[in-house]
Amino acid sequence: MDMNKGTTERRLRRTRDGRMLAGVCSGAAEFLGVEANVVRLVLAVFTVFGGAGIALYVIAWLLIPEEGAATSVAEDLFKKAQDNPNVQDAVQRTKDAVNKNRTHA
Repeated sequence: MDMNKGTTERRLRRTRDGRMLAGVCSGAAEFLGVEANVVRLVLAVFTVFGGAGIALYVIAWLLIPEEGAATSVAEDLFKKAQDNPNVQDAVQRTKDAVNKNRTHA
């Protein structure tokens, strides 16, 4: 018996509806099944007491894909960097320097 038949898979996504900035709080609220203002309040508390709220929001914005998008902002940036010849050259030079230091140590 398939218990998942007829159910939809819940996925964490930044929403377009109910967003104030990038849709992080409204998407997290939808995923958790709570009001978006509850998530915003928790984030505000983290911001006031230690400043972690802003960092958490930015990290979530980078890592959580938007509704309808296949990839997140971070994945898009990473793919663009991989295709950039300057980035590829810098990575290769770093690898060569690390390998050179290992053989001389």
